[in-house]
Amino acid sequence: MKKKYGLVVLGVAAGFWACGSGDIIKPDQYDELMASKVQDDSTAMGGVNDILSPVKCPECYAGGVDLSSSSVAPPPPPISSSSVYQPPTESSSSSARRVRSSSSVQSSSSYSPYYPRSSSHGGFGRSSSSSATTPGDGVVGTCAPNKAIVEKDEDVVWKFTRDPSVSAQQLMGATFNWSMPGATPETATATGANGISQKVQYATSGVHEATVVVSMGAASYTVQCTPVQQNGEVIKNCKCSTAATSVDYTATPDISWTVGGCTSAAGPNFSYVWDGTPGGATYTKTFVAATASYAPTLKVANTDNTVIEVTCPAVKVTKGPEYTFTAKDKPIALPAGESNVVFDLPASWHGGTTGTCTLRCGEADGPVTITVGRNSSKPDNSATLSLPVSQTINKTSLVIKLDKAAKCQVGY
Repeated sequence: MKKKYGLVVLGVAAGFWACGSGDIIKPDQYDELMASKVQDDSTAMGGVNDILSPVKCPECYAGGVDLSSSSVAPPPPPISSSSVYQPPTESSSSSARRVRSSSSVQSSSSYSPYYPRSSSHGGFGRSSSSSATTPGDGVVGTCAPNKAIVEKDEDVVWKFTRDPSVSAQQLMGATFNWSMPGATPETATATGANGISQKVQYATSGVHEATVVVSMGAASYTVQCTPVQQNGEVIKNCKCSTAATSVDYTATPDISWTVGGCTSAAGPNFSYVWDGTPGGATYTKTFVAATASYAPTLKVANTDNTVIEVTCPAVKVTKGPEYTFTAKDKPIALPAGESNVVFDLPASWHGGTTGTCTLRCGEADGPVTITVGRNSSKPDNSATLSLPVSQTINKTSLVIKLDKAAKCQVGY
């Protein structure tokens, strides 16, 4: 009996799926499983090749890919039951194994890493890196939520991502047993594409964890998922500020930021983490080097386990004072040595942004030499050095070096 195909859903072409609408879409895990199923059926594959011919689907051949069955790479060898993970002994280092059995998963209700804090956490939550089971010399995969932080009543989607050592064909027959304490539902079992992810909701705020046991044949592997943070009562109106915009760290190495104005239905008590370190409403950083722009990361938490990130203003840190030129032919006194200079003249001051202009320095105690980058002027009582006009606008920063203190200006 000949098989008839009223609709061919998929076609492989240079790593993309060609859909019936003509759109070219990058594949995900589910497409990968579907492709494996088609490849296993020679008749179905022939139908795909016929429809996705160079004439009927030229874009499918843009990457020079042959869709014949001979071009399909064979799957990697399956993971045998002999590679079932063995628990480490007491003397084994923790880094030698990255597996925890489902019995070792700590329920989110047994601790509150956000508020109040304990010294063992060193800030909000746990490490954000995913854990993976290690069966023998391979890694079966990783697991993570669709978002690191979700809001109250928002869905959480736990998703397993296979390691390249596990083939799509193996996942087709794999069974996934999910454990998601505190969620609705708390457990789920499914096979193939239906088991790769699970959508749940949590009634309580805070950190929640999940594990998935992936069974392939006689072998089973437990994968610990990256935790998810679910917020409770919202935090509003937080504002981070600093009095500094540009600071010379050689004169003022300490710069402070302050957060205030936060409100929440959970109450007036908030906790703060600056650059990963718990602290108060004010944060001070000591600088020992210049940087074009720096702003601390700030996370604010309330007593209902809600965590938000607040944006702080950036500060420019210089080595030595900073001087700004905003108009032509307006002298500014610069000291001997290096000076941090910002050029912010009007964009039309030179009739355009191409060509060169002149930096002139004089009124010094003898001939002065100007150095900008690798270019230096001749020593003169009124020394001049050419600058690109484009460097005199848009708050462009340059380091100007003088061998004597002098007054400098920009002109034609």
